[in-house]
Amino acid sequence: MTETVQVTPRYPRDTNGDSLPDGAPYSLTPLAIAPGNTMRRFGDGGDLEEADFTVYLNLADEPKIADNYGIRVRGRDCYARVQVWKSPWSGRGGIVVLAKAPSGQS
Repeated sequence: MTETVQVTPRYPRDTNGDSLPDGAPYSLTPLAIAPGNTMRRFGDGGDLEEADFTVYLNLADEPKIADNYGIRVRGRDCYARVQVWKSPWSGRGGIVVLAKAPSGQS
C-alpha cells in the first residue's frame, strides 16, 4: 500500500495586504512518514510539541512544496516547514517536512 499526502499551496498576501486564494491541492507520495519530533520547547505558554509528523520526500518534489503550505497527513491538516538537504559530493538528498497541526486541532 502506498501512502500519499495532500499538499495545498498557500500564497503570501498581495500588495494591499489581502489574502490570496489557496492553490489547487495535489498529492505527493512520500518515501516515509514518521512521528514528529519529541523535542519540547518550554516557555511562558507551557511546553509545545514541535511537529506532529515528519514527512520524507524525494528531492524531485522540491518545487512542489514550500514553507507554510498546507499538508494533509493521515487525515490531519497541518502546516509544512520544509528543509531540503543535498550531499555536496554526490548531489543526492531529499526533503524533510515537519508537519504541524494548527494550535487546538487534535
